[in-house]
Amino acid sequence: MSEQKPEPQADKNQKGFVEELLGDVFNLDRGLPGTILGMIKTPGEVVDAYFTDRGKYVTPLRYCVFILAVTTFISTRFIDYEEMMKNAMELGAGDSVEVLVERLSSVTPSFDWAAYFQAINDISVSLVQKFNQILYLALLVPAMAFFLKLFFKYKKSRFIEHYVLMVYSLTTFSIFSLLMIPLMLNLENTDSGISFLLGIPLIFVYLIWTSGKYLNLKGVSEYLQVLIALVLGYILYTIVQVIIMYLGAYLMVVFS
Repeated sequence: MSEQKPEPQADKNQKGFVEELLGDVFNLDRGLPGTILGMIKTPGEVVDAYFTDRGKYVTPLRYCVFILAVTTFISTRFIDYEEMMKNAMELGAGDSVEVLVERLSSVTPSFDWAAYFQAINDISVSLVQKFNQILYLALLVPAMAFFLKLFFKYKKSRFIEHYVLMVYSLTTFSIFSLLMIPLMLNLENTDSGISFLLGIPLIFVYLIWTSGKYLNLKGVSEYLQVLIALVLGYILYTIVQVIIMYLGAYLMVVFS
């Protein structure tokens, strides 16, 4: 009686890998759908699971990289970020770029101000379109997590806990931001920089809610502390981002 030949190990491994990959993506409990729904219904459970039951949800790094890649791909198909950034810069300066270039050139004619402002615009657009994940993971998330830890170290003493909370929360909000695209397009057609600032109040509302769920906040004073921490984090992030853009643009013009 001939012995039954065992199934090739390679086939088993290949099948297991494909099943695991598809399971992580489409599994309603622990994949992307489960993680998104968890951040809508019970964000505290999703964040806690990273430290207590890793594998139940998509890890924050994979979640951020994949979701931001998808949302950025979709948004860039509808929104002219170059025009939006230009409008935002003009809104902050209180004048058009052409007028600024003419005014500054009369003061310092030796510097190529037109190239400088174009470089600022190019860098800002690149940060949003090409380096969105790095912008979140290396600048925005750490800034907000730092102040959250500073204000709530008696609830969550480790920086990594606040960091994971912000990665999950900010990434999830990027999905919600797609719903604002029609309104942003209408505002963009009015040549206003308001579309650039449209999502800021909404993102703070969502971050306060997820922080409240994870940190078990009680009372108006604790929620006010969260708001202050998040605003300080956003201000720090904005300052660093502006320094990167303006210094990077200056170096590009000087060494070009």
